[in-house]
Amino acid sequence: MHISDINPHIRHAALVTETFTMRREPSICMDCRLFFFENISGSVRAGGKNYNILNNTAIFFPPETEYELNIEFHENAGFYVFNFDLTNIHRELKKGLGTPFKSEFCKNAVPSYELPEGFTKPIFRTLPHIKTILAQCINNFIIKNTFYRELSSSLLKMCILELAGGEIHSAYSELCKNVLDYISEKYIDSSLTNNEIADRFNYHPYHLSNIIKTETGKTLHQFLIYYRLLKSKELLESGNTEIAEIAWKCGFASAAYFSKQFKKEFGITPKQYRNKHRNTGF
Repeated sequence: MHISDINPHIRHAALVTETFTMRREPSICMDCRLFFFENISGSVRAGGKNYNILNNTAIFFPPETEYELNIEFHENAGFYVFNFDLTNIHRELKKGLGTPFKSEFCKNAVPSYELPEGFTKPIFRTLPHIKTILAQCINNFIIKNTFYRELSSSLLKMCILELAGGEIHSAYSELCKNVLDYISEKYIDSSLTNNEIADRFNYHPYHLSNIIKTETGKTLHQFLIYYRLLKSKELLESGNTEIAEIAWKCGFASAAYFSKQFKKEFGITPKQYRNKHRNTGF
């Protein structure tokens, strides 16, 4: 199958705006999945790797992908969900196939067809400009006007091709990835500044910050703080390390500043988050 042959057959399309109970066991796709996260933070584990969820992150999973979601909804959150095949060869299967737990998965029930090159593994990209298209796609699918399947399929195809490496913003995506990788290496240094990061990539700090905001929805400084907070959540979940030590290990100059930023981002204190984690098992 060539990429030009993509003609999505959508079985399920929905916009989830309220938090839901996380699954306590890995899920497996029966068909393709496309997720888009608006004002949602957290992480996804897929293919043995952990991926941080940023604002406007889009994710594609091919069939039989094992994954786990650990996400938190913030104000005006939107979780866009699509279940589909990349071709309409199995168009007789119109209803959703479900998302079984790993222990319940049956490989023989997965619709079989050849996947195009580039679509056999998960794809993660930050693509704020596809949100409007995805919303229109969902509206068409829900309202079910004349030719709704064809129209929804065309809209989803546009987004899939963007996700696979369309030209819009592609020049920034590699730069953004490199900047975020650099932050992941240096975030422990509490003295790390926009100037230092920008110098590393030969950009003016203001210009680089604007690029990062276009890609992630956060300025360079905001993303640095956000990444430190994500790392702090891992430590809060994994043991009894003192809050002050976690702040230091994650690059915060003081425990007070750390707690202030944590509550600002997630709506609860680090201590409350730890207690919630213990109670829920997430």
